[in-house]
Amino acid sequence: MSPDPGTAATTVPALRAVAERVRRAPDAEAVRSADEAADYRTLWERSAQVAARLAQLGAVPGTAVGVHLERSVDLVVTLVGLLRSGCVAVPLDVGYPPERLRFMCADAGVELVVGHQGPLDRLGGFSTVVTDGEVGYATAGPARPVPDPAPAFEAPEVAGDDIAYVVYTSGSTGRPKGVRYAHRNLANLVAWQSEASECGPGDRTLQFAPASFDVTYQEVLPTLGEGGTVVCCHEDERLDPQLLWDLVERERVNRLFVPFVMIQSLALFADDATPETHPLREILTSGEQVQCTAAIRAMFTRLPDCRLVNQWGTTETHVATWYRLPADVAGWVDLPSIGTPITGTDVRVCDADGRPVPDGEVGELWITGAAVGPGYLGLPERTARSYRTDPLDPAVPAYRSGDLGRVTPDGLLEFLGREDTQVKVRGFRIELGEIESLLCSDPSVAQAVVVVSGAAAEDRSLRAFLVPKSAPEDSSAWSAGLLADLRDRLPAYMVPVRADVVGSLPRTPSGKVDRLALATGSAA
Repeated sequence: MSPDPGTAATTVPALRAVAERVRRAPDAEAVRSADEAADYRTLWERSAQVAARLAQLGAVPGTAVGVHLERSVDLVVTLVGLLRSGCVAVPLDVGYPPERLRFMCADAGVELVVGHQGPLDRLGGFSTVVTDGEVGYATAGPARPVPDPAPAFEAPEVAGDDIAYVVYTSGSTGRPKGVRYAHRNLANLVAWQSEASECGPGDRTLQFAPASFDVTYQEVLPTLGEGGTVVCCHEDERLDPQLLWDLVERERVNRLFVPFVMIQSLALFADDATPETHPLREILTSGEQVQCTAAIRAMFTRLPDCRLVNQWGTTETHVATWYRLPADVAGWVDLPSIGTPITGTDVRVCDADGRPVPDGEVGELWITGAAVGPGYLGLPERTARSYRTDPLDPAVPAYRSGDLGRVTPDGLLEFLGREDTQVKVRGFRIELGEIESLLCSDPSVAQAVVVVSGAAAEDRSLRAFLVPKSAPEDSSAWSAGLLADLRDRLPAYMVPVRADVVGSLPRTPSGKVDRLALATGSAA
């Protein structure tokens, strides 16, 4: 029997507002794609079916379950179903190379994956044992019998310290890191985002982020808790700014969470944008330094009802600070602040010894409080280095971001870039050491350095410099072969667009590789 929306309830902290919307407005549209739509009642029923199917296949609260789905109603339903089940979601991007996906599954202990059949067939090592419509459930190893029938859904108790999901980021040692995020962290983010947003009941949010990015939860859960509609886009719409504008107009989208480079691209195609045809109220961005160019200012001048919101944080904390730019575009500075901490969270500017510095001085940004997750998966030493306690209160968790910043005279935080070789390119967080480690694993490579070239966000790209162990007969063919090998092992955004063969690498006076000289082309 289908659950009665009038009695919808959940112990999952981040879903309580969603359950209330199911009870109050079950027939309102919750999620739609080009192919289908689902109201709140249907979303709740289908998510319960997902949770029941997982239990049928042996999953219990705390079980790691892979999510290998395209943007779709199925994806939103599955994310909600996993939260309700108490299982730990491990997003597996359908665009990642199989080798990386297999590592993630092994590292997280994933033996059960929910996915669309095409991506599941490419995943390797898993056998589909049951399907519900276009969604398949695959288990590790050979197919095994499935108990029949599926049990009725029984909501487990979900506590705030239980893990909600694990997402993988680039690793400085060549090993991607699984970042754990707890239900209490997610609940705090969702409640804050809903409170801070300009959007509410009936407003429509685009589901733009890949499933492997934590931003997906920020798009989906606040929207459903607010009584809005999640609109799923196709990959071609996501990559083409003109198609994205067309989608905003056609689907009456009110809110976008997009990387800054997409804001720049949208600005180049915004000549026909008007409040009547493109009813955007918020564009939120994170991941890169926002630059208020003339084109971006012109776009927001054409859309006076739309606000630009700059958010900052790390995968380990999701959003830590935010800054809503003034409605009057004329008051924008070229490089806007990252603002102030979100609810339950604080940011300390600390020296190298972890001591807070006076306002105005530059230091490392330490994030403390409710945004800080429980640490990396299976990496206790790395967790101990990065996850600390608040310098002002040892009872409060903290995370060393590796970003530099300072408090300005108006009390806002200013972001001043990375402290190490971890970079962000086109909204993707990358640790260059992972790429360098893979390049150096080739026996013909003596040294490899990867840098970011290009000053403007839209021009930033990865560039590799390679020192061969012995001079290759054809340098171009040799470097091209190494990049081709990377494409089979890394996501596309982590593959350098160019590889230069050099006899040696420039050094700083201290003996380190002079990355700045390589990035700027000033190496002798």
